[in-house]
Amino acid sequence: MITSGRRPSTGRKLFWAGGVSLVLTVAFFFGGFALGNSFGPRAAMSVMLTGLVLSVIASLTTGVVAVAGTLSFPALRGRFVALLVLAILCSPLLWLLCIVALS
Repeated sequence: MITSGRRPSTGRKLFWAGGVSLVLTVAFFFGGFALGNSFGPRAAMSVMLTGLVLSVIASLTTGVVAVAGTLSFPALRGRFVALLVLAILCSPLLWLLCIVALS
């Protein structure tokens, strides 16, 4: 059976999955801090830690997807390298390390 519509390639799907994961990284990180400030002390700490952990997981997922895409799809290497750089810059572990180093 032949379909008339053109389907995106696997590399492009992987890139967009990495992009969504990068957006989730930022959303979980800032959402955890923004929502954490609106609750009591215990709930605030739980929400902040949950947001931080989810953000770290999403950031690591973005990094793995970017490395896999860089190695597997040479035609889209530039996009995946840019995604990897953004994953490193948006990593909550990097930001927390900078905060600790500066304080």
